[in-house]
Amino acid sequence: MKVLMWGRYDLLSAGGGDKVQVESTANELRKLGIEVDISTTLSTNIESYDIIHVFQLDWMSETYFYAKKAKKFKKPFVLSPIHHNVAEVQRFDDEYAYGLRKLGSTFLRDQHNRDTLKNLYRSFKDRKKLPTTLASVFLGLKNMHIKTLQMSDMVLVQTELEAKDLKQTYHVDIEWKKVPNGVGGHFLVNSDIQNPLDIEDYILCVGRIEARKNQLSIIKAVEELIKEEEVDLNLVFIGKKSGNHGQYVKMFDAEVAKNNWITYLPEVPYSDIPPYFKYAKVCVSASWFETSGLTSLEALFMGTNVVASGDRAREFLRAMASYCDPGNIESIKNAISKELAAPRPKLNDSFKQEFTWKRSAELIKEVYTDLLKDVNS
Repeated sequence: MKVLMWGRYDLLSAGGGDKVQVESTANELRKLGIEVDISTTLSTNIESYDIIHVFQLDWMSETYFYAKKAKKFKKPFVLSPIHHNVAEVQRFDDEYAYGLRKLGSTFLRDQHNRDTLKNLYRSFKDRKKLPTTLASVFLGLKNMHIKTLQMSDMVLVQTELEAKDLKQTYHVDIEWKKVPNGVGGHFLVNSDIQNPLDIEDYILCVGRIEARKNQLSIIKAVEELIKEEEVDLNLVFIGKKSGNHGQYVKMFDAEVAKNNWITYLPEVPYSDIPPYFKYAKVCVSASWFETSGLTSLEALFMGTNVVASGDRAREFLRAMASYCDPGNIESIKNAISKELAAPRPKLNDSFKQEFTWKRSAELIKEVYTDLLKDVNS
């Protein structure tokens, strides 16, 4: 079996959670005997592939053209939409966005129109994205997403809420299967790991430095906690600075420069990141919107307490985390305080077996096999 995994045009250069998902899934599928290639260009020759698996629907215009090409060549088409709750995205734009995104939210009420404006701005900085973005102006981004879902033979969601949100947003009946994200094998070894920092029991936040990840609010929450409880705390951020959020990054840099209790690491290779989780006491994800929250899973596997946001995270983390409202500093502060005082988590075996990339790949292989049976029957 030969599979093409198709991602957004800047997947491999810009990174992000979807890059981890694509590469980790591909690696595990290869171990199961499946030949997997990863592409980010529409010009890829797809004739030799048995399955086309496309990643990312939200605010992407190229996904529609990947789907059309898969159908043109009569290839079974699997979609992992990595779909966010539109209401959460809209709340972020209305309450917290910066720069062009804030300007767009003032004049445009429909979220897909806002996303189109954002894509146009970015396309003039990066011309690779321009042709599909211009097409979305005429075809309509939401309409393109609807057609992409209609063309899919199977939609793989991370949570049941994601499937529900897809149906509510696009009013399309889809064949779907839940395939949760997981952790890599290097998160399953939790002993004899050396501390890479000269501090421990710190508060950790992992993710790209950008407004939706809400790092500035986390800083304010920890700052208030230090003052109110008169405690010494350390806050560690790991993540690339977004090239699309200049104003926000400048504000973040200023906070890091003036507070000696904040440590910022621009980039840590994914293979080297488990120790940073292990020696933290709390991992905070106070994002305005996420599909599920991969860093929360990784933290739990390393014995680190978790603060998360959003109903998607609640679906799989359940009582193993404290939850916060990303728009409320007091809520973030209280959740962090609670987890700082709580004992470290102990995961049961069933949870450990369910949330690994190995298990995700096994479920996806079943989907591929069933689709090929249908094609050949």
